[in-house]
Formats: sequence, C-alpha cells, structure tokens
Amino acid sequence: MYVQTYDGLEEAARTYGSFASPLGETFKPEVREFLKRVRARPQDYKELLLTVTFHPNPILSQAKVTITAGGQPQFLLDAALMFNFDPPGAFLDKLRRIRDDFQKRDSRFKQQIEAELQLRNDMIATTGDVAMRMARQSLYPLLLDALRTNALPITLSELGQRSVGKILPPPLIQRLRTSAASDAHYTNLGSFLRRYGEVLQGKDAAFKALVEQERAKQRQQELEQEKRREQEKERTQRRPRRR
Repeated sequence: MYVQTYDGLEEAARTYGSFASPLGETFKPEVREFLKRVRARPQDYKELLLTVTFHPNPILSQAKVTITAGGQPQFLLDAALMFNFDPPGAFLDKLRRIRDDFQKRDSRFKQQIEAELQLRNDMIATTGDVAMRMARQSLYPLLLDALRTNALPITLSELGQRSVGKILPPPLIQRLRTSAASDAHYTNLGSFLRRYGEVLQGKDAAFKALVEQERAKQRQQELEQEKRREQEKERTQRRPRRR
C-alpha cells in the first residue's frame, strides 16, 4: 500500500521549490514585511504553514494570504503574480523554514503536524483498502470520474471532496472536514484516485475496456461539438450583411 511519509512530502515540496533562481529571495518590500509577520506570529498562519507542508503544489492550493497589512486575502498564485515571487520556490522555502523553527519552539504545533500526517496516511491507506474490497459497480464509476478529472490541483481537490463519501468511513470524513489542511488532503486524495485508476487499467481488462469505451464516447462528443461549431460558423458567414 502506498503511504507517503512526512519525509516524502518534504522531498516533493523541496523538489518543487528547487527551480528558484539565485535571485529568488530578492522579494519586494511588501513580501518581506509579510514574511516578518509570519515569523513573528506563526500561530496566526497555521493553515498556510500546513499547506506548504502537505499540499503537492502549494502555490496552486486554495490557501489565501494577505500580503499587505489591511489588504484583501488572495490565493497564493494571485499573490505570486502580483508581488512577483515567481518562480515561488524561494518564497515557499522561507515559509518552510519558519514552520521548522515554529515546531521546534511549540510542541503543540509539532503535534498538529504529526496529527495531519497521520490523517493523510490514514486517508490513503483506507482508500486503498476499501477500493480493493469494493464491488465493480461501485468502484468503476468512482475511478472513471477520477480519470476524467484533469491533474490541476483545484480539480483534484474537487474530486477528493466529491469522492470521500463514496469510499471513506464517517469518522475519517469528519477528520478531513475539520482539518486545517483539508484542501491539501483532498488534493492528495484526488491524485491518489487518479493514479489508482491508471494502474488498474493494466491489471483489470474489464476496467480497461470500459475506460476505452468512455474515451471513444468522449472523442465522439468532441467531434460532434466541433462539427456544430463549424456549421454555426458557416451559417454566420452566409448571413447577409446589414447596410
């Protein structure tokens, strides 16, 4: 069973941040002030610090930040574009260093990170175990939905949210809903389900045939839509111009 450890999450996060340029830490004054606020009161930014710990692509998460004091909250991606900390690796690494310092000083925050890690591992382990026991009529639609979902973090998070009630027990669902890192967990769940569907195609001939049938149906729908667009374009071109 695939269960990613905290070290594994760290490695993935640092890999994402590794492409920052040597000048990546030359932040705008507003960003430097924001990082100072986070360092001074990390307890007020737990959701952000947990996001950079557990989300597979934090900059595309649903976490919001208020860079300028008194400003409006923004998604991380919007803030990165507006305040020019793109590529975002250096910014994310700053937050991770603040997180590391905070958990060394605050045992409660360290326990919270460990609890979120346990939740993530329980979620993935339970999903895999339940999926292996599910009847085909329940499992196949779930995985087809996953395979139809693109790999963008926001759509993977939505996939995870709409899938939990179909595959996880109520106590685990409640833990997910009350988690401060729920978006990260839902995104990881969506990614896991998508990967599970990809792997199952190589092991289950019936599921592979169903996937191919669904893809053929989708291609046919796309062709029909394109045909309708072309027909509408031709009708528009044939209409007489008003003088």
